[in-house]
Amino acid sequence: MNDALQYLIVALIVIPSAFYAVGVFSPQTRRRVQRSAALWLLKAQHPAKLRQFGLRILPVEQAKGCGAGCSDCNNCAPPAQSPEQPLLDLRTPPRR
Repeated sequence: MNDALQYLIVALIVIPSAFYAVGVFSPQTRRRVQRSAALWLLKAQHPAKLRQFGLRILPVEQAKGCGAGCSDCNNCAPPAQSPEQPLLDLRTPPRR
């Protein structure tokens, strides 16, 4: 197999995986980078296809402040109450 083709295949696997990992472990950074790339693509000097792609990758803005669901202030909303479930007794019965 050609070395260049092999490197291309590896890059096509590793780059999206790294982008996903950054999104999982640092979503604000990923959103910021994605937004700046989309805004760069939306400039008037770029072709229409690139501007359409920029619109597709533009992230939806997140709500800020209390009630946004970020759970960083610990006092916005009361915790969701789960229905009462009976506790399971996982102890082994005594030997006789």
